[in-house]
Amino acid sequence: MKASIVSILLGFGMFVAQAQNISYAKQVIAKLCSQDFAGRGYVNEGDKKAANFIREEFTQLKLAPLGERYFQYFGFPVVSYPQRVFFNADGNDLIPGEDFIINPGCPTVSGTFKVIRLDSAMVDNNNEYNKWFKKNLKSYFLIVDALKGKKFVNQERADAILKNQVNAKGLIFDNQERLVWSVAMDFEPFPIIYVKKELLGRLILKVKLNIDATRTVHGTQNVLGFIKGSVQPDSFIVVSAHYDHLGMMGLETIFPGANDNASGIAMMLDLAKHYKENPPLMSVVFIGFAAEEVGLIGSLFFTENPLIPLKKISLVVNLDLMATGDKGLTAVNGTVYPELFNLLQNCNAIGNYLPEVSARGKAMNSDHYHFSEKGIPALFFYLRGEYHQYHDVGDTHKAITLSKYNEAFGLIRDFVNARMKLYN
Repeated sequence: MKASIVSILLGFGMFVAQAQNISYAKQVIAKLCSQDFAGRGYVNEGDKKAANFIREEFTQLKLAPLGERYFQYFGFPVVSYPQRVFFNADGNDLIPGEDFIINPGCPTVSGTFKVIRLDSAMVDNNNEYNKWFKKNLKSYFLIVDALKGKKFVNQERADAILKNQVNAKGLIFDNQERLVWSVAMDFEPFPIIYVKKELLGRLILKVKLNIDATRTVHGTQNVLGFIKGSVQPDSFIVVSAHYDHLGMMGLETIFPGANDNASGIAMMLDLAKHYKENPPLMSVVFIGFAAEEVGLIGSLFFTENPLIPLKKISLVVNLDLMATGDKGLTAVNGTVYPELFNLLQNCNAIGNYLPEVSARGKAMNSDHYHFSEKGIPALFFYLRGEYHQYHDVGDTHKAITLSKYNEAFGLIRDFVNARMKLYN
């Protein structure tokens, strides 16, 4: 088997580097991360604008459409923040996204509230505890960071405070190194504010908040196009990437999502350009998934409502986090499909592309998951490097380097081609 794989790889010569276009990738990422796309979330039709952009690219490439003019429609509930998100501590306005974030699913809250900063004495000293916690706390926010990860004589009491079973208006964690956000489908029972380290003084008396949350059933769409195979048109390889991100936290704060996952969409579109110019042996379906950040909903919907026969899919390559590959590439499900992973390693060795290709096991962390749960061979590729922005406002198109982009493109292209060769 190894000999046949190597001969196949050498047979198609590990194509001379062609078709990958880092300038095009940068343009795609900059476009998807622009203010017009509003973080590709659920404010100002951000995800809809991103879907339309991908459809326009598919149309220009003359990919054949799947679904209704490249779209597969579905809906789901989501919490969003289309109005201003405001937080003031003792007269000082904090910058949303940079100085503080709210918990995903934070309910609407507005007003001025007193503050109690908790310490171990307030938990373990009965007199101190009774002094503060026998009162109605609905007009208070509790600063609880000092309780997190600590051991107490009365651990049950400390745990109850961290779960806000004391019925305060909300909680504040004020010692955050990074402010990382996500998306929720439903409201949490109370607000939590996460504040960057050392921005709140030890003595803080009151906070003023205005957080306007909405929960709606949001209509969205997967974007799908394909290139017909020249030898096996009824057999499919799927190349996918999710285009949605976190959107906006209020009127001003955008989470651009350059690495996660405008970079994956750029790689997917670049591969579509390549295969349009170099017709594949098998049909290749390109899918921009919606609603990945909410819980892999777009890929779940597709696998439950497939637009091609699932049993005809021989491989899924899912692309996420393609910003920089200085440390190599990881294949999630690589240990689940060892023959595929060995093929990937052989492609990398022959092409001398990336410093390392490593394998991980099964993980429900991107859109490959629902395919492999259906018994379809599916790998999720992400690149590793010195890039630490993730689910924060710093993940911008100007921050990413796209180092090793061309090499990663070559590796993925050769791997897909080798898979097609092995099936012929």
